[in-house]
Amino acid sequence: MFASIVLVGLGMSFLSASVFAPDLVDKVTGDVKVSVLKQFHQIFAPDELPTIRLGGEGGMVELDHCDGTFTEMVSYRIDDVLPLFAAHNNCGGDVILGWDLGQRVMVEGSDVVYEVVEERHTPKWSNVEALVGMTGEFMVQTCFYGENRMRFLSLAPVGPAGSVD
Repeated sequence: MFASIVLVGLGMSFLSASVFAPDLVDKVTGDVKVSVLKQFHQIFAPDELPTIRLGGEGGMVELDHCDGTFTEMVSYRIDDVLPLFAAHNNCGGDVILGWDLGQRVMVEGSDVVYEVVEERHTPKWSNVEALVGMTGEFMVQTCFYGENRMRFLSLAPVGPAGSVD
């Protein structure tokens, strides 16, 4: 009986928080999700590099398909800006929220190992010019949970899989 009362109380607390502070709840639950997924990867696949899937090119419509791929954003194609692939945080893009500079990753369908070589944060809907000069081969992007910020990571090839330590 006591456990039921506690669970109902917790549920009501979470419901109240999500009504009165939805961004905070989104941030906290998103941060927990990213941490848990990172820990699961370290426990169950410690020798495997994280892998992302790059999808086709497009805009917000293609991005909103939420198919687990990073869409190449045609609106970001300007001189001096690397090709940009984006995914919503709740559609698989949050995998990059757990990465640090130096993180090595794979792209599905490629045998090349990439490394995170640069990072930038911008407010949502910032001008693409904020990304001019980033180094690497391409960028991946997602939004932080519960914040008005986007995370951009540039990736550079370090060699074929199996030859990189």
